[in-house]
Amino acid sequence: MFFLADTTNDRIAAIADHTLRHFAETADRAREGLNEPRPNLANAFTSFNAATDNALIDNMSDVTDARARALRMLLSEPAVARVVAEDEDGNRRVYFVSRATPHRSPSDGSYAVSYNAMPLGRLAATKIGGEVDAPSRSGPVTLTVVEKTLLTPKEVRGEWDSQKSVVEGKRFGPFTVPSLRAVLEGLGVTEDELDALDRLLAEDKAAGLFIEGLKRDAIAKMELRDLAILDEYQDEIFRLPIDSHLVILGPPGTGKTTTLIKRLGQKLDTPSLIDEERDVIARTSAGPAGHQDSWIMFTPTALLKQYVKEAFARQGVAASDQRIQTWDDYRHDLARNHFTILRSGSGGQLVSKDDLPSLVPATVHTQREWFEDFFDFQINLFWEDLRNHAGVLARDNAEAIKQIGTRVQAALPVAASGIDTGSIVTLNNLSEPLQALITQLRTDTDKTVRSAIAKAFLSEPSLLDDLMKFVATLETVEEVDDDELDGDDDEEPRQVRVGRDAAVDALLRALKAKARAIANSRPTSKRSRNGRIIEWFGERGPDRDALRKIGQDLAVLTSLRRFLNPARRLLNGISTRYRRFRRERQADNRWYAANGFQLHELNPLEVDVILLGLLRAGADLLADRRIARSAAGLANAALEQVTSLYRNQVLVDEATDFSPIQLACMAALCDPQASSFVAVGDFNQRITDWGSRETEDLQWVFPDFDIRSVSISYRHSRQLNELARDIAHISDPNANEAQLPDRVNNDGFRPAVGTGLTTTEETVDWLADRIAEIEHLAEEFPPIAVLVTSEEEVVPFAQALNQKLADSNVRVVPCPFGQLAGQDSDVRVFDVRHIKGLEFEAVFFVGIDRLEETQPNLFEKFLYVGATRAALFLGVTTSGAKLPDRISSLEASFGHTWP
Repeated sequence: MFFLADTTNDRIAAIADHTLRHFAETADRAREGLNEPRPNLANAFTSFNAATDNALIDNMSDVTDARARALRMLLSEPAVARVVAEDEDGNRRVYFVSRATPHRSPSDGSYAVSYNAMPLGRLAATKIGGEVDAPSRSGPVTLTVVEKTLLTPKEVRGEWDSQKSVVEGKRFGPFTVPSLRAVLEGLGVTEDELDALDRLLAEDKAAGLFIEGLKRDAIAKMELRDLAILDEYQDEIFRLPIDSHLVILGPPGTGKTTTLIKRLGQKLDTPSLIDEERDVIARTSAGPAGHQDSWIMFTPTALLKQYVKEAFARQGVAASDQRIQTWDDYRHDLARNHFTILRSGSGGQLVSKDDLPSLVPATVHTQREWFEDFFDFQINLFWEDLRNHAGVLARDNAEAIKQIGTRVQAALPVAASGIDTGSIVTLNNLSEPLQALITQLRTDTDKTVRSAIAKAFLSEPSLLDDLMKFVATLETVEEVDDDELDGDDDEEPRQVRVGRDAAVDALLRALKAKARAIANSRPTSKRSRNGRIIEWFGERGPDRDALRKIGQDLAVLTSLRRFLNPARRLLNGISTRYRRFRRERQADNRWYAANGFQLHELNPLEVDVILLGLLRAGADLLADRRIARSAAGLANAALEQVTSLYRNQVLVDEATDFSPIQLACMAALCDPQASSFVAVGDFNQRITDWGSRETEDLQWVFPDFDIRSVSISYRHSRQLNELARDIAHISDPNANEAQLPDRVNNDGFRPAVGTGLTTTEETVDWLADRIAEIEHLAEEFPPIAVLVTSEEEVVPFAQALNQKLADSNVRVVPCPFGQLAGQDSDVRVFDVRHIKGLEFEAVFFVGIDRLEETQPNLFEKFLYVGATRAALFLGVTTSGAKLPDRISSLEASFGHTWP
């Protein structure tokens, strides 16, 4: 009434009134729905059959839980947008858009829709004048958005309000409205009812009811930014079909992670999906009933994982630790507990060690070629091994053995050319005659060895207990001979044994290893477990001639077993073939360092290679429908181990921090029927030496990747956005530039630099002065992060700064190893390596000259990541008189204090 045209005032007041009445009605109905008693699902069936109806009851229970979650969301957030749309005939409809699925239609004739819903949910992201095609009872209709209000609901003492709403129409706005409730109260009195003094006061009050344009939101909490409604371009991306291979690239603050989270929420909201997407879900292993839990997301750090979980909760998506993983944790679990590549109580021989110097630097930068070399090598070795063993059988003197040898020779491919699934199937059809021969030969050899052992034990009554004590001392023996691994691969699966049983089992294996060695005229490694047992047992047991015969029979037995379950052998033997590959390439001075590690030790990147080899081989096998239909019969647990990992959706945050091999492992977890994979990242934010460096790395994972770029940054002030651009251009002159959103006042402050700070005391004094300036300039004390260049600095620097700020009642809290501590009003200290994906109103980067020394190859990347965590205030310190030479071009962008 006092500074806008009356019609605009009246329009905004009407919007406020309608919106707040909708909030109250929606919340009341949600509360009523939550208070309704939950049905007893078992009693819903007149005749309950536990064998057939439990799955149905579980599914119905999931539906009930989802409804309860939606009602709770509506209770706290009735709507996030109000949209007025007009059809071709000029008829107008009002749509209230919510994150959750609406419970009931509004009583005033307006419409309530979920933001996830297609196509009506898109109205909330569509610009004024934009169109959305939608179905109607009379046929398709084109809706044009003529008015839109973005809402942030809040209930205060029983009254609803929307704070920092953005109101826009064809002929007015946009305006930022701090409080819709205040609009109703401020515009609810006419000027005639006021005296002269009240009119003056009312003018001042009314002037604060609307802010022309959009107001930048200050960061009040350490969390991922919550955007209830995406912009039009992000909205288009997150609604792409579920069976997409999608990469979203963009600078910091452009909403990549938010788009990722929104997409998952939309794809889990099955009723909101189009029919084609529901058909895709129906074909997956999980099916519609398991779809809600059939997803996994990877993040590079545990700290980011925690904040992603909180962001999912705001979208109504339940995200357990099993759903959101760091790759380090997931890889360790896969390699140790799922595939038993790494040593554990149930098997495995290899040990993963961080920072193991087994790879030459060039290997880290050419990982795609490294993996392809290994995969081709191991497949060729697999077929070569089978041909050799087929020859052994075909040349045997026993007629039955010779005949089976001829048959397997005929089944093998003429030349190795990848995974020949036809040969795998043909060999599997020979399993019955192979198993009969294996059973007979194994019984004979075991009887001979066991008889000799029993004789030794009978002649020396204390020998068995002495053996048990000795074997117990070998638990920490680490040296394993490659040939022994090959032999063990042909034994029956080991059962968990203890006491005397375990000791006898160990002796049996050792004597068989000795027999193989004698038959092959080679020694047994004395440092290996078998070698130690053989040396301890001495000359007891079968004599040399008997052992040679046993070794020859074991060789035939080994050859027979090679063909018993070729799919399982192909998968389970990959880690053994990798050891062979590494040994040969090391001798060729390719990929691997000449020394500095032991045979059984692996760098974690090597574990990635083995896992990808296994997952890709499994996928190649399952691509053959004959194998896919009969997986249990053909490969038993081996292929089931692969298919059990399949998920309907796989998502990756900060994808460029992961290597191409790691990304390919994640992609291999996609259920083939959905093949839904979405990754987001920024090449300029790659802070791992092994991370993906170019689009070719991504397209190696999926050649048909749909790569989308986002460029509007919702985080930074104009000054910090310009600085981020200049830092990115130092290492990549062609780097994409972030654009600031239209009609938003993004003016802030120049970044500040403290130079010549050679001691912790000097640095702490400078930071304390800047923090005092921030507190003076900000409306409330904002989240502040201090980034140091190493983990060792986190605690001592936090302690020093905390002591300095004690008189100001500002607490400083260390966050070692990226673990969150403290409150949002505290200053937190982090190692810069753990800060990816987060944002703060203010960031201080301590000792950038030391960062240049410790991270020479990634200096600009770390600086870029650290600097772009700040939204409004950025301070950096250096011990030198000026910025390091590599970034001296940035000097003019910095001041020394904040006004």
